[in-house]
Amino acid sequence: MLVGPETSDDAGVYLLADGANGRALVATADFITPVCDDARRFGRVAAANALSDVYAMGGRPLFALNLCCFPKDLPDGVAGDILRGAADALADAGAALLGGHSVADDELKFGLAAIGEADPARLLTNAGARAGDRLLLTKPLGTGVLVNAFKFDRIDAEALEPALVEMERLNDHASKLALEHGATAATDVTGFGLLGHAWNVAKGSGLGLRIAYDALPVHDGFLRLAAAGVTTGCTVDNHRNVEGSLIIGRELTSAQRDLLVDPQTSGGLLLSVPAAAADALLAALLASGHRAAAIGEVLPGPPRLEIV
Repeated sequence: MLVGPETSDDAGVYLLADGANGRALVATADFITPVCDDARRFGRVAAANALSDVYAMGGRPLFALNLCCFPKDLPDGVAGDILRGAADALADAGAALLGGHSVADDELKFGLAAIGEADPARLLTNAGARAGDRLLLTKPLGTGVLVNAFKFDRIDAEALEPALVEMERLNDHASKLALEHGATAATDVTGFGLLGHAWNVAKGSGLGLRIAYDALPVHDGFLRLAAAGVTTGCTVDNHRNVEGSLIIGRELTSAQRDLLVDPQTSGGLLLSVPAAAADALLAALLASGHRAAAIGEVLPGPPRLEIV
């Protein structure tokens, strides 16, 4: 076992073969509730969300199994469209679908158990950051509030669309670019929000992370909706998760604080990159269509999070 549950990383990693041609398996499972009214797009987002854990470890997906929690009264055609959307994402990832499992559930949920492959000498874990590294984020924040705003008719499909496009985006190219530019650590920003996943990097690496709030990429509408009271079921718990490790060195509104812990669906990669390579990696990400940003730096220990 190369990566287990001890560091709260994105996936487990098991060594298959060591040496010059070393091989390691990356294993993960994830499922979510619907984020939109289009069943096929929901299936694609759910698959991208699950596959992201493989990419966050520096791996490439090999195969997956569908995890279907479907209500018995699901309208005709919806289940098939969800599965077709997931199959689209798997095809784009170059991964095979081997089957899956289904259960009857009162609330619709769907996702994947995914297996990937990585070079054991070049894993991207949340324990490899180095003091002096720069922090890059590859997608904007704010999907949690936007999805809930859509569910409760506070925004329409047009307003959700930019966030939905980002949720559909695979993290494959971002992971590949991170490896090419010598990234030292990575995690994908999902249910615990930016600070929750950043804290895992800080703990795992034994270092501090300083994040520049004004540098964060944010989906349009988030701050307005959060200020108007739109929130998520995870926001309060995500705040509590990091409150003992967080130093805020500037004035932030309640909505701005909520952005830092907003639970993301199929979020971007938080990357720790040597300072000399950070500008080139950011340029490559932007050139490939990512709404990426340089958001901070890695500090010597002790582990902590700083917002400036």
